[in-house]
Formats: sequence, C-alpha cells, structure tokens
Amino acid sequence: MIKSKVAAVCAAFSLVSGFAFAEAEYSFSNKLSSDIVNIEKDGDEDTDSDFAGIKNKTSFEFSSEKVDALLELTFWSAKAKDPKAEDDDKYFAVGLTSSDGTDYGYDFGDSYIEVRPFDILGLEFHEKVFTAGSYLPVWDDNVASGNIASDFGLLVRPIEGLVIGGGLDFVSVFGHDDYKPVVNFGAEYSADAFAVGAAVRDVADNDKLDNTDGFTFGVYASLLSVENLVLNAGFAYNDSVGPDVGDVSGKLLTLGATYELDAFHSALDFATNFADSDDEEFDFYIAVSAGYNVVETLSLDCAFATALDAESDSDKKADARFQINPSATYGVGNHEFSAGVNFIFGEDYTSVNFPVYWKYSF
Repeated sequence: MIKSKVAAVCAAFSLVSGFAFAEAEYSFSNKLSSDIVNIEKDGDEDTDSDFAGIKNKTSFEFSSEKVDALLELTFWSAKAKDPKAEDDDKYFAVGLTSSDGTDYGYDFGDSYIEVRPFDILGLEFHEKVFTAGSYLPVWDDNVASGNIASDFGLLVRPIEGLVIGGGLDFVSVFGHDDYKPVVNFGAEYSADAFAVGAAVRDVADNDKLDNTDGFTFGVYASLLSVENLVLNAGFAYNDSVGPDVGDVSGKLLTLGATYELDAFHSALDFATNFADSDDEEFDFYIAVSAGYNVVETLSLDCAFATALDAESDSDKKADARFQINPSATYGVGNHEFSAGVNFIFGEDYTSVNFPVYWKYSF
C-alpha cells in the first residue's frame, strides 16, 4: 500500500511541472516530536515502561492560481517487538510499527495535488477536503466521513462558496480485482455566517476491503455568525472518532466548538453513538480545553477528556477512561517549542507520557 501511495504521489507531482508558478505562495514546516517515555499499567500486569520513540514531520505547501500542492513526509523510530523473536524482548528499531499497524517507518500523510485546468474544475490526487462542521478542535482532527474528496477525483466550483467532489480511492483501483471500486462524493456550501455539507464514502460498500469500513455517510454544519465563536455539528453513519482516551464508533452525533476572547482560548468536543456499541466499547467522548496567552510568545493550556459507556449491565460495560493534558508552548521567531504531561487513567488502567516538540516554520 505504501509503495502504491509513493508512486501515486510522485506521478501526481510530476504533472505540476507543466504549469507556470507565477505569483505563487508557499510555506514550510518541520516538526520533531516525542512522547519521551510511555509508562503503562493495565490490570494486574506489571508496570511497563518504554522509550516512546521519535517522530519527524516535514511539510511543504504550495498554492497558485492553477495548482495547489502539499508534500508531507513523516518518519519515525520506536521501541517495537522484533517480529522474528520467539519471546517478548524489545529493542530500538526503525520503521517496524506505526499507529495504524503498518510495517513501515515513513508515510506521505496528507500529500496531495490539485490542478485546475479551468476556473470551475479541479483535478485532485489524494486531496482531503473536509466539511467545516466535521472538525473536533480538542481532538484536532476531522470525522472521516466529512471528506468530500478522494485519492483521484474531480472538484467542481460552479459558484462562489460551493464545492462538489467525486472520485475513487486508489486502494480499490490497483491490484484488487475482487473488489468493487471505492467511490466517494460530496458537496459543501460555505458563506460568511455558516457552512453546510454532506459526503458519502464507499458507495459500493466494500466492508471487507483493507483500509475501508465500507459505506459511510455524513452531514455537517458550522455556525460562524457569532463573533469569536465557531460551532460545528454533524451526524455520521458507520464512522468513528479516535482520540487517545478511547474510540466511539457507529452512528455518530458530533459537536465541536471554539471560543476566543483576547488572550483566552477554549474548545469543546462531544461525540456519541446513541449508546449503540459492542461489548467493552465506549458510547460517549467529551473533551474540553482552555488556554491563556501569558505573553505574546507563551501559552499555557490544559485539556480534559473522558470516554464513557452507557451500558447499564456491568458485565458489558467498558471502564470509563479519563485524560488530563497540561502543556506550555513558547514561540520565538520561526521556532515553536512545547512540553507537557499526558495522563490517561481508568478503573484498571493508567498511562503517562511526556509529549514535547520543536517546530520550525516559515
């Protein structure tokens, strides 16, 4: 999968060479991060401590009248089990595991190309165009069904504020003769005071195909009319949110909000599957964060999150999880530094790590 993604990204970027880059804008960032050490105790097991590894994410974004592009490369090294070992010995290795279970130590992430041969028509490769209402600010991510774009597709902008997308995902196109194409489409209309959008992903419902959960559907809205306040809301079918504190999956109602006033900033996340989960899965995700810019270059923040199960039968109920994450961020010139502590705990579970990063951007 990674190899096909690399080839697709490289091929897409090669198309850009035929365009003139007059009056272009660009940005660059490099973020080096680590959680330092993961300390975890699960049930009656002994406390386990491991070096959390190092991750580096480099991004270069380009924008012009005819072409938009993002090249994003992430690589990591981590403490991982030797897949050839017969015991549980661990060693420091590069590229053995990742958060999504792949066996690679690098990824092209959100890299994309959009070429606009005509004013209203864009040809996109691997672009993610999320509806505004699908964003949850504390989690700092979008609900997947809010994406109206594809690995290969078209974006049509017939009038100002309206974008319509449709296309196919590469995972179903190359080397998968037994599966139907993963077809996605959606649309969003945005104005100064609001935005509304909807997306349908994997219309043919390839629920047994790797990297897809089958048919998903989402409807989202964002309210922007109140000064300093943004309110997002959505409903999704067969989707999930996956913050560190615990996943919530199924038919989802999601809410997100941000509010800023002078040096103060805050955010709220909420997601529920209407108490319709399997055994030992969560039904609610709730998170709040607040921060204050002590001076122009220094911000102090703290986030609180919880994942809860609504099941009344204790034999089927998942233990509630809670998260506390205080942090400090300092910026000077093109540099940004951050350090914090991340606690996650429940009835029979405790973990702590120490996320830090250095980001250089211009």
